[in-house]
Amino acid sequence: MVNAIARSYRLPQQDREDAVQTVWLRLNQHLPRLRPLPRLHSPHRLASWLRRATHTACDRQRLHQRRFVPTDPVDMDGYAHDQDDPELRYLRDERNAALHRAVDGLTDPVDRRVARLYLDDSPDAGPISHRTTPNQRRHLIRQLRRSLRANTDPSERRA
Repeated sequence: MVNAIARSYRLPQQDREDAVQTVWLRLNQHLPRLRPLPRLHSPHRLASWLRRATHTACDRQRLHQRRFVPTDPVDMDGYAHDQDDPELRYLRDERNAALHRAVDGLTDPVDRRVARLYLDDSPDAGPISHRTTPNQRRHLIRQLRRSLRANTDPSERRA
């Protein structure tokens, strides 16, 4: 029964075997505590406990499988170097700090609100097109460019 339930989840063989082994290990661990209870004297209650434990173990294996997707190390070769480069991280942080200073320097509160909506990259934020209108975005970008030009050194400006 435990194997049949685990097979119904269509997990890879190794994950299915881990789930089944986990069920039997938990039964072995909990058996001394459960023995005096009357529910283990009837086999149909043990079967329902095994069913529930199997479903729980398979759900955990499925969640673990979704969370940790194997990746080819060749694909990660370029990714690891870009992420760990301290110079790139410093330049990105410096650019973001200048952009936020420019947003804080906007005089109109509506422009500041639109700029913060535009720059909001939190996971729960909707797409930018739903948060601002095209005219607001165009006006905001012009304002931020002016502000960034005013705050940079003349030697850093491009011709």
